[in-house]
Amino acid sequence: MMVIVSIFSIVMIAKLMYFNNLIGGKIYSIKGLVISSIGALLILLCLMPIIKSKWRMRSLLMLDIVITFIIVSNLLFYRYFNDIITLPIITQIILVGSVSSSVVSLIHISDILFFADFLLLVPAFRLAKYNSQGVKLNRITSIFASIALFTVGLALSYYGVLMLDKNQPNILTTFYDKAYIAQHIGLLNYHAIDAFKFFKEEIEKNNTLSEDERNKIKLWFKEKKDSLEHNPRFFGTGKGKNVIVVQVEALQGFVIGKKINGMDITPNLNKLIERSIYFNNYYCETSVGGTSDAEFLANTSLFPLKTGAVYMKYPGNYYYSLPKVLKEQGYDTYAMHAYKPGFWNRSVMYPSLGFDEYLNRNHYDHDEVIGMGLSDKSFFRQSLDYLKNVKEPYYAFMVTLTSHYPYDNTKAYNNVLNVGELKGTFLGNYLEAIHYADASLGYLIDRLEEEGLMDNTILAIYGDHHAVSKDKKDELANFLDIDDMNDYMWVKLQKVPLIIHLPGDEGAGIRTIAGGGVDLMPTLINIMGIDSNSIPMMGRDLLNSDEGIAVMRNGYFVDDRYLCLTADGAAFDINTGEPYLIENLKDKIDKILIELDISEKIIENDLIEEIVDYLSNVN
Repeated sequence: MMVIVSIFSIVMIAKLMYFNNLIGGKIYSIKGLVISSIGALLILLCLMPIIKSKWRMRSLLMLDIVITFIIVSNLLFYRYFNDIITLPIITQIILVGSVSSSVVSLIHISDILFFADFLLLVPAFRLAKYNSQGVKLNRITSIFASIALFTVGLALSYYGVLMLDKNQPNILTTFYDKAYIAQHIGLLNYHAIDAFKFFKEEIEKNNTLSEDERNKIKLWFKEKKDSLEHNPRFFGTGKGKNVIVVQVEALQGFVIGKKINGMDITPNLNKLIERSIYFNNYYCETSVGGTSDAEFLANTSLFPLKTGAVYMKYPGNYYYSLPKVLKEQGYDTYAMHAYKPGFWNRSVMYPSLGFDEYLNRNHYDHDEVIGMGLSDKSFFRQSLDYLKNVKEPYYAFMVTLTSHYPYDNTKAYNNVLNVGELKGTFLGNYLEAIHYADASLGYLIDRLEEEGLMDNTILAIYGDHHAVSKDKKDELANFLDIDDMNDYMWVKLQKVPLIIHLPGDEGAGIRTIAGGGVDLMPTLINIMGIDSNSIPMMGRDLLNSDEGIAVMRNGYFVDDRYLCLTADGAAFDINTGEPYLIENLKDKIDKILIELDISEKIIENDLIEEIVDYLSNVN
């Protein structure tokens, strides 16, 4: 029996390694992968000692069938979506049902290798059945053997998990790259963690909002609807025109207008700002979902979740998003991001957001690769080439990649920015990356001008999230000549630029109103001349609001007068940095916490469609 179990284990490890090889990707530690995969197998085998001898062979065979099914299912899913199966996706199978019609085309002749072991193991099992009396263990020994297998297996699996967490902190919390997780701790461990997360969240989820709670949420939106400006400025300025929104990776506000050694870091954005509406107090409102949170904020005007990423936890919800609103106006909608379609679950989430087409890395010619993927310049070139051949009007949502952390592809950036003594440092590398991103945006702007599209396009450009982590705050303080990088200064620096260019440079100028990602959708909807009365949005139109506010998911907020670190019990005058009594802001804090709670409940309970119906019928 021990020989059979050993052969079985070797074959299963071989299958798992072969699967990893087929889905590709760089693995930082084969050792960690193998050890954690062995651990998972030991856990699955831990019941063998207490199973009656006559059932052990059948149990091994069934285990082989189940593991093989898991591997092959994931392989076929990966070939279609470039991603790994997760339980929430299985529960929303209607969104991925199109795979079934193409499943035959996904099968390769080499896949037969996953089933080759049955030709050997089935006869071996029968031979062992007739030629072995089995290993007879007394009950206590059997129990201890099972406990030992489980304990050792758990320890080995945990070793791989620890190595992964050390290499990619937070990846197990956010699950932003499921294939990467499976490649580094093994497919079986991945599914164990995925199942644990899924059932934990299902247990913790409150899906039974009372009727009173639902009515309070609807009433909140009705009051917001009643307070809308009746003759808003810029209403309809962009009606019927194309919309291009560019989300720039890690574009933080402090680089705008900044020079180093006499050179502009962002010369092209600086020029665009001179002829655009520029919001210079626009803050990052993302949570642990990072880039995906920024996309969600911009396209739904809902806040990100307190824990986890909406893209991973609620991709099957109904969202009355910017793409859907524009589709009702006759627009075709495109999401463009030249990276793996399964990353951040975009292949599932984008259809939920209402995008007609998702152009991912499979749609681009990777003729110039920098860092994680296709260079921004090539991305813009190919994206514009594609848009030249589509029907107008269209909404194109573009997400860049080249300026992604850790900003260490300095040779590939091939720019002339002289960072001086910062050369080779984290901050110096970041400045070079952003200078490259700016040059690529310059190419985009020039193409739009040359092809006569600028006067028929609403162009919005914003940064997705911060670029410099707090452990690099001293480096940043030195660069910006800040003597004391206290919490007040740090939060003030969490700005990202928002630039909106209108045809004819209409409305050009700097707007100092405070805002954040949740405000982009209502601002654009006003520009497009769309009635927003029945569109539930947490944000506000920044072009028609008397006062603004940016709300961080931890409860911090910045408005036009104060900066409040709610959890720390501290507040400051936004202009002077002087301490301010937080007690004086209690009403505003309570209001903000209510808004965050409303947004959370809407997402958790999939309430948008119900709220839209209510707003459409209430006076």
